[in-house]
Amino acid sequence: MISSPARRRRVDRLVAAGLAVAVLAVAAVVWLTSDIRATTLRAGGVVPIPELPSQVPTALTERWELGTDARLGAVASPYGVVVTASEHAVTGWDATTGTSRWSYERSNRSLCTVRSGDVDTPGATVAGQVRGIAAVFEVGDHCSQVQLLDPVTGERTYSRTGPYQPGGALAFGGPYAGWIGPTLVEVWRNDLVRTIQYGDQPQPTKPGSSRNGCLFTDIALADTQFATVEHCSTGTQASPNARLVINWATPGSAPDKPSDQDVFKHTPRADIDTGSPAARIVGITADRVAVLVSAPEPAVVVYDAAGTETSRTPVPVPAAAIVQADVLPTTPEQVAAGATEVPVAITPATEAGPVRYSLVGDVVLAVARDQVQAPAPATTAATTPSTEPSTSATASSVAPGAALPGAAEATVATDDLQVRWTRSGALGTPATVAGSVLVPTAGGYDVVPAGWTGGVSRLGSLDEATGTPVSSIPVVRGDGAGRVDAVAVGSMVIEDRGATVVGLSP
Repeated sequence: MISSPARRRRVDRLVAAGLAVAVLAVAAVVWLTSDIRATTLRAGGVVPIPELPSQVPTALTERWELGTDARLGAVASPYGVVVTASEHAVTGWDATTGTSRWSYERSNRSLCTVRSGDVDTPGATVAGQVRGIAAVFEVGDHCSQVQLLDPVTGERTYSRTGPYQPGGALAFGGPYAGWIGPTLVEVWRNDLVRTIQYGDQPQPTKPGSSRNGCLFTDIALADTQFATVEHCSTGTQASPNARLVINWATPGSAPDKPSDQDVFKHTPRADIDTGSPAARIVGITADRVAVLVSAPEPAVVVYDAAGTETSRTPVPVPAAAIVQADVLPTTPEQVAAGATEVPVAITPATEAGPVRYSLVGDVVLAVARDQVQAPAPATTAATTPSTEPSTSATASSVAPGAALPGAAEATVATDDLQVRWTRSGALGTPATVAGSVLVPTAGGYDVVPAGWTGGVSRLGSLDEATGTPVSSIPVVRGDGAGRVDAVAVGSMVIEDRGATVVGLSP
């Protein structure tokens, strides 16, 4: 029996309606489970950046207190914002008043961490370094989604997605930021474009590009290079000692690089056995790295980019504190097998001008960049010196930067690293206010001149070896005060106390 045209049209309409309903149902499911629907941004207005004080306060009073996830802590930005964290969201608060300014939430994603590398205020999208508030969210088994937020308004700027291992940490330095996981490191430039992937690569692109059998425990980044502390159990790097490895931050554009060197395949500038079972990075420049070792005695050792030791300064830091700080993280495979997660714990540090203040145990170490004249490198890249005899004495046979035969050795200006002072009894990382360092202690703050190098200052005597304070500021924090990290924002001193963040002012 042949169906009539009207009947066929009715069937066609029913089929079309069914398809439309199915499409709408699929679209509804996609929408209900999408990142777009689960993301809520409450942006704030533009407000003036707070002015810096010209004097160190003699007293501090608590002005406000906020709660935050104790696992994630809080972030204080020089733009006048304090950022707290919860399971799915970050919230920006006015650093002076403690009132809410903006928030960013991903209701379907857990927050892995929130941090910032800002030390100045040129603008959140100005090229030069990774700027703003970096929030990292979990996707599946990885901390995969990185979102930069304008610290003033909370607006989104740059973002990226990648295979970032859980139990990792954000790091900032020079023009770069990066993620350090237990066995994999990535470094990004100011717009979050990857410049290097280093370690146990999930999808190696070239033979020999992965570095396997090593656990990362620390990282520091500078203008052209970054350094990691590694503990290697297999391969040619296997050793009971901590290794300090120095890499180009952008190996694809490194001077005199091999033709196959790129983001994924690269040769370290230096791979150093520190001779110590534990090590922490306490300073870095474009061609120097300072590392705190626990053996044979606690000391800050400075290496150049070729891996040559240039100085060694004994310091009064307990060896046990260095060993405890250099804890081995668990790998994702170990956690999947039932092990308790031990995250990567990079050395807590703050920077002010040429000085980096690192916290190891209860000791703050001040390590400063000082320009010195050093022998010029034989080449513009870190390469293995040739053992073949020279066949020419002409200028063309002289390496760039080297002295001509019979001439005085050529030198270049370079930033060296030197220990300024240490201070024990610290509760956390210090704040810098009007050229002085405020070290948080059980009684409040010890005040140390930021540029101190020993001798007698206008504020009185200070022991160069211990950083004995010249004055103090009392602060009452209640019983059982634990870790306290301090940051100065305008006239405020912000204290991250773990589960709470507090604003203090004169």
